Amino acid sequence: MGVSGMGLRARGRGGRFLRCVLFSGAALPLLSLTAASVRAQPPQSPSSSLLPAPSTMLVDNAPPVAQALARDIAPYGEFNATRFVGWHPLAQEMLVMRRAGNTQQLFLLTDAMGKLQQLTRGRDPVRAAQFEPRRGDYVLFSRDSGGDEATQLFRLDLKSLHEVALTPAGEQFSVGPWNTARDKVIITARPLDRHGKRDQATLEVFAIDPLQPEARFRLATLNGAGWRVLRWFDGENRVVLSETVSPTRSRLWSMDLGSGKRTDLGDADAGPEAIGDRDRWLYRRRFDGEFAKLSRVDLRNGDRQWVTKEIESDVDDWSVSTVGRRIAVLSNTLGGSQLRLYDLSDSANIKPMTVPALPPGLITSTSWHRNGRDLAFSVESADSPGEVFVLDTDLGMVTRWTYPSTVAGVKRPFTEAEPISWRSFDGLVITGFMHRPNAKEFPGKRPVIIAVHGGPEGQARPGFRGRVNYWINELGYAVIFPNVRGSAGFGRRFLEADNLKKREDSVRDIGALLDWIHAQPQLDPQRVALMGSSYGGYMVLASSVMYSPRIAAAFSSFGISHFVTMLENTESWRRDLRRSEYGDERDPDMRRFLDGISPLTHADRIRVPLMVTHGRNDPRVPVSEAEQIVKKVRANGTPVAYLVAEDEGHGFSKKVNADYQFAVQTAFLERYVGKRVSARAVVALQ
Repeated sequence: MGVSGMGLRARGRGGRFLRCVLFSGAALPLLSLTAASVRAQPPQSPSSSLLPAPSTMLVDNAPPVAQALARDIAPYGEFNATRFVGWHPLAQEMLVMRRAGNTQQLFLLTDAMGKLQQLTRGRDPVRAAQFEPRRGDYVLFSRDSGGDEATQLFRLDLKSLHEVALTPAGEQFSVGPWNTARDKVIITARPLDRHGKRDQATLEVFAIDPLQPEARFRLATLNGAGWRVLRWFDGENRVVLSETVSPTRSRLWSMDLGSGKRTDLGDADAGPEAIGDRDRWLYRRRFDGEFAKLSRVDLRNGDRQWVTKEIESDVDDWSVSTVGRRIAVLSNTLGGSQLRLYDLSDSANIKPMTVPALPPGLITSTSWHRNGRDLAFSVESADSPGEVFVLDTDLGMVTRWTYPSTVAGVKRPFTEAEPISWRSFDGLVITGFMHRPNAKEFPGKRPVIIAVHGGPEGQARPGFRGRVNYWINELGYAVIFPNVRGSAGFGRRFLEADNLKKREDSVRDIGALLDWIHAQPQLDPQRVALMGSSYGGYMVLASSVMYSPRIAAAFSSFGISHFVTMLENTESWRRDLRRSEYGDERDPDMRRFLDGISPLTHADRIRVPLMVTHGRNDPRVPVSEAEQIVKKVRANGTPVAYLVAEDEGHGFSKKVNADYQFAVQTAFLERYVGKRVSARAVVALQ
């Protein structure tokens, strides 16, 4: 359908459509428009009772949001998590990340529970940061533009807060390890091709002095995806590399920078690596049977010692003290986290240490101070979006370093995650977490939202639910976070149970969940909505193909609609890693299979009201994945609401965009799910 002389439509009061003229001229496909030419303009007779869209948001056929609804929702978007970033190398000070206005920015915290000093400002969020490692004189940080993941590196002077760009725009840069003297650092870059696009599966390795960035020099060029530089032994002119081969397998290499010769150091599972004890020990995670466990290897002779041999659960993360005498390990047990400490002062004997009582919640990261005594860790819970604590491992004392933001206008308490389980089509037990609304306030069968995580190697865990608490506490929805097969944290066989031609088995796990919901007396199987992002977006679309009659509404955010087109159009440095999970589209047989299971191929079977959102600059799942599914599902006569943010990438990182998306999503859910009516009987959006 062309758009000559036509406009975006919003339903006004009394069900009438409000219209704004976009432009006149030659007819163009609707989905080719951008917010640069169509700024989601207000209706010609604007109503102050409706929430306006952000200026960079293209809004197509979405339900209007009443200002009153937006005001009710607003407090639930005001929670502000604090994330630990790094310790000062000398002082008891730390960098933390926290939202400032619209985006995540960098702050300095000089005392426990002290005042946060904002260090960075800008329209785009800070992605990562670290102190200069000798005296902490300055900070290195990275930032992209509009979510395009072309991260530039900057040096921030801590006195003047002046920012100096160390790298050019357009390429994707990351900070690697420092040299022995700690006056030069490795940076890696994914270069631009001759067309000016980041379209090469090549990693260039440079060394720079951040105080003289113009003098950078190339150390190596690595062909292929998945490379990271872990350690730089500049005195020996070599580096230690990690090469991710698949989501469950990595290899470690020692590379001579003079000759380029690489020496294989063996397999290690994908995840963080660390070197400690004056560079003697290499710590790495690899599967031992079902679970990923931590070991250390003596770089002199190759001898291995297991650190977590006795733990029958996955190691998620670890941190080694600089002096190498202590190590903190986070293990994953059915979505929960457990902190374990080990004393490594006796190189021949690894001794567990006593861990004191810790604040309740999910521990998401740990980091040792250079003193080898103080361990910073971040915790989130149903009631807290994330705060930072410090454990003095000598005294066994925990100190809170940050305080939660005070938010008025929300209904508490927030409900805790309730573990649930069900059997799938083949007898495999699938688990998840459910949040129930207050039964006294919301009696009777409750509508249900199934929120599927991305990855696919992600995992639903019992953390903070943010804006979703509005649906639970204010509207009375039950919300389920399933861990379908392919999720991390349940062993290797479960993690690989959806690989390649087993892809649709995970979708059938959702079908079994729908059966489970039908058997629950407190849940309404006629009012079930699905939502998911990235791979979770694929799960939503695929479930809408298989189970449309059993779903009242579906919401897919930056989701995969066709595996072949996604693999062909995603950035090349990611392509091989995704092929190891989904299959190689260049193989004719696999290409036919991928086409056959893709939601786009069966879009005529999607008869459930659908909402799709995407970031224009998404380098992982291109916006074309959204455009093609919207166009094809609309051809069925199925109502589709569509939002595109011109200043976002793989996810909405700017608060104004996330707020608007959630408000529209709430209006969408209330139209199709909130009331006990058939979706077929609802007046269509278009």
